[in-house]
Amino acid sequence: MRFGFQKRRLFCLLLCVMLAITAGCGGKRPAATREGETPEWMGSLRDLETFPQDLTPFARKAGGSTPLLGEEEQRIQDARFNRILFGPWDMKKTSVKRREMNAPLRRARGYKYDDVRWTQAEWDAIARNADSRHFPSMNAAGITVRYTDLREIPTHMPRYSEPTPDPRANPFDYNQYSLLPTGTPLLLAHRSRDGQWYYVETPVAAGWVDARDVALADEDFQSRYRRGPFAAVLRDKARLDGTQSAYVHIGAVLPLASSMPFTPPAAPADGKKDEAAAAPAPRWAVLAPEKGPDGRARLTQSSLSVEEAAPKPLRLTPDAVARLGNVMMGQRYGWGGTFGNRDCSALTRELFTPFGIWLPRNSLAQARTGTPFSLEGMTPVEKERAMLANGKPFLSLVWMSGHIMLYVGPYNGRPAIFHNAWGVRVVNGDDDNDRFVIGRAVVTSITPGAELPNLYRKTTFVDRIRKLSTLPGDRD
Repeated sequence: MRFGFQKRRLFCLLLCVMLAITAGCGGKRPAATREGETPEWMGSLRDLETFPQDLTPFARKAGGSTPLLGEEEQRIQDARFNRILFGPWDMKKTSVKRREMNAPLRRARGYKYDDVRWTQAEWDAIARNADSRHFPSMNAAGITVRYTDLREIPTHMPRYSEPTPDPRANPFDYNQYSLLPTGTPLLLAHRSRDGQWYYVETPVAAGWVDARDVALADEDFQSRYRRGPFAAVLRDKARLDGTQSAYVHIGAVLPLASSMPFTPPAAPADGKKDEAAAAPAPRWAVLAPEKGPDGRARLTQSSLSVEEAAPKPLRLTPDAVARLGNVMMGQRYGWGGTFGNRDCSALTRELFTPFGIWLPRNSLAQARTGTPFSLEGMTPVEKERAMLANGKPFLSLVWMSGHIMLYVGPYNGRPAIFHNAWGVRVVNGDDDNDRFVIGRAVVTSITPGAELPNLYRKTTFVDRIRKLSTLPGDRD
């Protein structure tokens, strides 16, 4: 069982008292950029106090503004990125079999909220609405017009593996596959009986999306939209005024309306500020997809500041990756995009999106990207030495089963990783599968939590790390 909510809160408080005596629990915590201070059920580890929670010094050591890839290699990777992104529009029909779509709908599992379990009757009602007997019932191109969840079954209700009174303390909704950015190309393969859900194929996975968040993309729209050039978003919660989407995050890609930024007219002087201070910052004109009254996609022009977006691919340098990573630093963990937050693989794939480097959705698939270096069979000390010798800061991924991390370079002679981590496995009474919750994006060693007195079998991440993989990856 994952750490129960009430046990987790009590355990974290008691453990912090213990560590305050033995190892110093009350160190400075990285601030969450979206949700303010970290809650009491999140713990503080020694690594969070000793490793900089800032990627800037690591980028400086890794070469700063020195490119990590040649221009031609980055151009090749960006073209590959675009092919995969628009792949659903090139499909003739869905690749998903009826039995694959129907498999999650057969048996009720888990909890909806608190200690309330899903009933089989509720599950059967969702299955009837999914109408799998007629799958696939359509074959059309579409696009997301705002951020939307990709779901395992056609419902917004969550599925937790344990009683969950506070979902933010257990952000593992197993009905959630992924969070799709505005402007994600789709193949619409099926529609639910009530018309409120589409079953779609996306560039990252297949699943159900809310029909309100999708517009049909005819051939003319597809041609205009995929023509490019494109802008990559560099900030989270960047406003898209005048559009249905309202905002975009790092990971979103939108067509540019112009190859040059523009400067908006200056606001009238109010007599209190000088003209230079009132001068507006340059902005990029971008095109956002919207849903017309007929359900079809159309383009609406908006803009993002030069700090919020840049033409894709952005030059891949340690400094540029660090600036993006620092936007994510301290942000909450969310399985598959739960509550709009990132999990480990969403952090890495969206971190590399502005550079035109495509990464798959899950950690195992990401680990298979790039040039692999096996760490199997090594001792913890040998693994650290191998990472320092063979890892490329800001370009090498570190993988263990279920988790992916970015190697950012050495710190005090040890490899440092940037990752969004839920927690460290610990023993609590007779439960040996609890978690000491980190719950956010952090920089750590590969032994986070080594100082915890109740660490499970005295094992940390390093004991489970199996592979180092250096990007950029394939050229297919």
